[in-house]
Amino acid sequence: MLAGIHGHLREVLIPTERWDAIEVAEDIDAMAARAGQVNDGSLILMPWRERAGAQQLATGGFRQRVEVQFATGIVIREYDTFMGGERALRFDALKADVEQALAGWEPPGGIEPCELIGGESSPVTKGVSIFVQTWATARFLTGA
Repeated sequence: MLAGIHGHLREVLIPTERWDAIEVAEDIDAMAARAGQVNDGSLILMPWRERAGAQQLATGGFRQRVEVQFATGIVIREYDTFMGGERALRFDALKADVEQALAGWEPPGGIEPCELIGGESSPVTKGVSIFVQTWATARFLTGA
């Protein structure tokens, strides 16, 4: 599912001139490390967590709904020009792009559209900040 989300974000965001790259990180530590290395206007996509519900079929077969959460980290790298309020405004424009790309879109293999859970910003290093949003969708796990 993450590959489909990555492909969709690349397809939608990269053609705009605001975005440099869409990358994938394996976990929060890798996302934080990568945020200090990527160019301004990069997005880092990361799997977050999965939560499974009860198995739904009582008379044979197996089907379980799984909530899939993932995070998108928007990186701003500016050393001279942007200060606090200006960075917030810059995040706003990039955040709007991501929200437009994901909100209501259903990934391949998904059974529900993406919805925003929340987000927050954080400094990474001097001149580098990241705004991370958590998103959720769902899929079915099926078996015998």
